[in-house]
Amino acid sequence: MEKLILFDIDGTLTRTENGYLPFNQAIVQTFGIEGDIRTVVPDGNTDPLIVRDIFAKANVRIDIDNSRWRQFAANLCASYGEHVDRGTTTVRALPGAAELLQQISLGDDFSASVVTGNFEASAMLKLSAAGLADYFYRGAYASDSELRPDLPALAKKRFEQLVARTVDWEQCVIVGDTPKDLEAARQNRMKCLLVGTGRYPIEELEYWQPDACLPDLGDTQAVLTALTNL
Repeated sequence: MEKLILFDIDGTLTRTENGYLPFNQAIVQTFGIEGDIRTVVPDGNTDPLIVRDIFAKANVRIDIDNSRWRQFAANLCASYGEHVDRGTTTVRALPGAAELLQQISLGDDFSASVVTGNFEASAMLKLSAAGLADYFYRGAYASDSELRPDLPALAKKRFEQLVARTVDWEQCVIVGDTPKDLEAARQNRMKCLLVGTGRYPIEELEYWQPDACLPDLGDTQAVLTALTNL
């Protein structure tokens, strides 16, 4: 039976260097307030929650409506594009990510989509910069909801609409690098594979008891075997 693999992006598939530059720039452009993503722990959070954490850390109280979030998403994507084009920010695929996605695309056992805390436009920019964008069905993003557990069900629904068939909840696997990826999987009755390529070492991830845990995506066959066995 086909499985739907829902990948996180940052820390799972890609690594961004100097990502604080476009993020902080977009904050100033949108809200007129200085903010620094380096003052918080963003891993596993959606971009809106990261912004809220930054302002809370700085003791800044601000009400942000949907139109302002849309403006922030647009500014963030434009800022990322500028910095990537200039080379001041780089986004690269983590070892094994491209090879794994290529193998998934060649077979019938798995399909790949994304569940990410990025807004959709900046998610696609990052995947494109890393050479990974062509491997995915449309997933779910912070532009859909700032709450990560809301996103897996939406990614599943979009996939089912695109391919005109259903996938059992138990046949969906979230691949991520934080306990928050696992939390989102559990709240949606999905399986979870965590990899120790982000902030959290594999020993800490194993403490949370995901369905499977690997140090990284470097061994394509080991990852495919783990996904098959879930």
